[in-house]
Amino acid sequence: MAWRSLRAASTRLVRKRVDLQVENVENLPPNGPVIIAARHFHHLYDGAVMMSIVPRPLRILVGLDWVRNPVGKVMMERLCRAASWPVVMGRGGTLPRHDREKSRALRQAISDSLKTLRDGDALMVFPEGYPNIDPGYTPKEDESVFLPFQPGFVRLATIAASQGLRVPIVPVGLAYIRSEPWQVIVRFGEPISLTHRHEERSVLQQV
Repeated sequence: MAWRSLRAASTRLVRKRVDLQVENVENLPPNGPVIIAARHFHHLYDGAVMMSIVPRPLRILVGLDWVRNPVGKVMMERLCRAASWPVVMGRGGTLPRHDREKSRALRQAISDSLKTLRDGDALMVFPEGYPNIDPGYTPKEDESVFLPFQPGFVRLATIAASQGLRVPIVPVGLAYIRSEPWQVIVRFGEPISLTHRHEERSVLQQV
């Protein structure tokens, strides 16, 4: 129910704010666990666009280190739990106040992500961590910048493989053109599979 509600709200938003073009969506497996890895351009529209396109249960791995207000942080954590979205508290070297807190949050994020995959759902990851357009902080200096993709999503696939679960990774391209409304092109790449840790670097480069 949470996924259906989020998808309906995302679809309404996208129809109002975005001129959307989708290519090669047939590359997305219709069922079974899958990791979708995409660049991160817009703090809001990226997730909304993907929720509106993907025709199957989709969970998004969310970073909440940007929430400074303690009350707001608790509320966001509860909302993400209600949606079954895994949460990380540090992105790209951003550390919480205590390493113990970081370790605990990371273990929980891995556990929640693996549960999503064991349930046969799709897990959406933005490996750059930071969007180009954000009302708060972003290290990207302009709309053309790409950050290196962090390898955590590839490691998730190999952890799942070690537990007997094959999880393909589908790379997704997001191209934005400034206009009114935004023009957005989404292109799904062919699934990439890996089973061993020695394959992680080459798969990361492919994605």
